[in-house]
Amino acid sequence: MTRTIWIISEGSPGHVSQSAGLATALADRTPLEIHQFECRPKINGFVRHLIRLIWMGKNGKPLPDRWLYGSIGLERSAVSTPPPDLILSSGGRSVFAARTLAVRHGVPFVFLGERKPYPASWFHTTFTPSSLETATNDIRMDVIPTKITEKSVREAAADWLEKPSGKLWTILIGGKSRSHDYQDNDWENLVAGMVALAERESIRWLLTTSRRTGKEVEARLQALLPREILADAVWWCHQPEKKFNAYLGAADRIWVTQDSVSMVTEAVSARKPVSAISPAHTPFPETSFVPGYMARLESLGLVERFPISQMAATRTTTSADFPNNFLTVPALAEILMQRLDWLQPQSAASTPLALNR
Repeated sequence: MTRTIWIISEGSPGHVSQSAGLATALADRTPLEIHQFECRPKINGFVRHLIRLIWMGKNGKPLPDRWLYGSIGLERSAVSTPPPDLILSSGGRSVFAARTLAVRHGVPFVFLGERKPYPASWFHTTFTPSSLETATNDIRMDVIPTKITEKSVREAAADWLEKPSGKLWTILIGGKSRSHDYQDNDWENLVAGMVALAERESIRWLLTTSRRTGKEVEARLQALLPREILADAVWWCHQPEKKFNAYLGAADRIWVTQDSVSMVTEAVSARKPVSAISPAHTPFPETSFVPGYMARLESLGLVERFPISQMAATRTTTSADFPNNFLTVPALAEILMQRLDWLQPQSAASTPLALNR
């Protein structure tokens, strides 16, 4: 029996990666056909608040078509697609569309990420990184799902025809966010740290920035970084290139700026030693799950954490054995299979994954 999963995306690659990562793990256990649909909400926060409280309410009443395909911006191709057996989404802006479709089709809605401000009753299961969410259908996850796996990055590195020689470390650079307020001295400390580590550890860097970095910061880093310490670089805002997986697979160690939970999680999922660095000013909201999530990764031995200002003096530790004392994505898939009553003999599972757009 082949089941159908719909992934509802709200346009964030990191959120889609979470849904696809869990779907991939499910596909290793049962035959699946997976379809992905985008919704691009055109409403502001106040209107979303009114829709959540007044129209949908505690029971998650579905939205009418004029809202679903208008203000919520769901693509209409979902109408002509085989109906789902399960709906997955991640990211709060996807919830209205995903909940509406789940109610209309009478199927479970599984959400990945912080559930707030939505009622637990809207979801069949929530896999949450927040210790503050404790409803009976909230399942705490140690590591957020992602499409990145040890195998995928190893294969990407093997297929990289122009892979540099020598000892390589990778650094994944994000940028300013509400909770990570980078200043000029933070970027100067990052460069000083990269230079010091390159000299002390006899390594060269594979560097990639991201959409969040911005052209101005990229230009500043390009001007400050000595070319000889860079084995290869992707300046995403100037010239994006898809070398992310290859960089993860080619590296002996991965460094990542803490502002991007997605990049930190992807680094951990490559099953390499990971160091996460943060700027001097990190004004986290009291309700943010990120400090707890990062502390949990550190307590499990999955990351080491340092302020950027201490990067140059850092003495990293590298364990020969990757920790296995955490709830993996396959384990999350197994939990969900049980909750959905989808368990079946492993021999009947499908290994191919059909992801349709």
